[in-house]
Amino acid sequence: MIIRKVERKPVVQVKRAVAYIRTSTHMTTQSESYETQYKVYKDKIENDETLSFAGVYSDKESGTTDKFRPGFKQMCADAEEKKFDLVYVKSVSRFSRNVGVTQRTVDRFKELGITIIFEEEKIRSDDFTASFILALTAAVSQDESHSISKNVAMGYHERFARGEYNLGNNRILGYDCVDGKLVPNGDSWIIKEIYDRFVAGEPYGRIAKTLNAKGARTLKGGEFCLQTVRYIIKNETYVGDKHLQKRQPRDYITHKPDPTNRVPDYYLTDDHPAIVSREVWEAAQKRAELVKDNEKNRSFCYGEYHPFYGKIICGECGTPFKRRTTTMKNGDHYKAWNCGDRQKGSKGNGCKCRIVKEDELMKTVLEQLGWTEMDEERFEETVSRVLVYDDRIEVEMKEALSA
Repeated sequence: MIIRKVERKPVVQVKRAVAYIRTSTHMTTQSESYETQYKVYKDKIENDETLSFAGVYSDKESGTTDKFRPGFKQMCADAEEKKFDLVYVKSVSRFSRNVGVTQRTVDRFKELGITIIFEEEKIRSDDFTASFILALTAAVSQDESHSISKNVAMGYHERFARGEYNLGNNRILGYDCVDGKLVPNGDSWIIKEIYDRFVAGEPYGRIAKTLNAKGARTLKGGEFCLQTVRYIIKNETYVGDKHLQKRQPRDYITHKPDPTNRVPDYYLTDDHPAIVSREVWEAAQKRAELVKDNEKNRSFCYGEYHPFYGKIICGECGTPFKRRTTTMKNGDHYKAWNCGDRQKGSKGNGCKCRIVKEDELMKTVLEQLGWTEMDEERFEETVSRVLVYDDRIEVEMKEALSA
């Protein structure tokens, strides 16, 4: 009898492999396209009998942060669920230009038993000897991103200093950009009406409602709201001026305005045809500041709106009244108003003006106005202030003060 030794065939463990692609915004060659890279990685994985193709994650945004890279974030989420074992990426810079993000992600993938292969640098994250090289390469990529960011910012500063800027077409409601210059278009009537109504005393919200009723639409085709009208009122473009570099440049890592980066701003006067006159513009800015001050006085509401905020004033010392909740002996609650300085106690000015219940205050105000119920917009437009004294309450109208 012949005995033969049968060698046991080794079991090949097939790993699930994916690829991460971040296409460059500066490269438009065919080799850099998503379709080309997808095919290359798919063929590479499928032609390896030790691997099974598990998909591709991709992004087109900046590599300095993962906040705006949904593909990268999805890859990290799927890694936590252990949906793959191996990741192919073209280079460290394509994976991330942020040293912290790179190291943190690589370390976490290691804990999960996932290997990342950086092809250009020939680095595998499961090779302990490559840790230093990986950290150094990531630092170089981050520094390169910093250099690009500085060059872009410098280009902006130089153009702004020359009074040059580029808005593109139809970037501002009421204007078209023709041969690099802003020219009023068919929507300019919307801007004129907003300023005219605001200077005449209409509040932001009512102006927005009126425009919507007339069929006016924003630049993106939506309806107007209070914030949109407020922005248009404060935009110097409509008086023919342009304020360049009005906001701080963004940090190249966080992509948020960097308050430590002090750069000069530039104000161009009479840069292009105006939609509203300078007289109307200045009147609008003056009223906008008054509205802003009034809103500050309403800061006592802690996010809650009430028509009395900023309007109820102590007749004895001139301090704005604050709204408060009072608890009675039986546990019931009611709203009341009192002098802000009285509420401060010994830290105030010593005012002893009375506390008035909100129901009583509302009833007295409506009686003096001759109204049966509160009309908040009308109250805002016509009533200057309500003075509360120890013995009486007086409503002052805006027309009476201006006379």
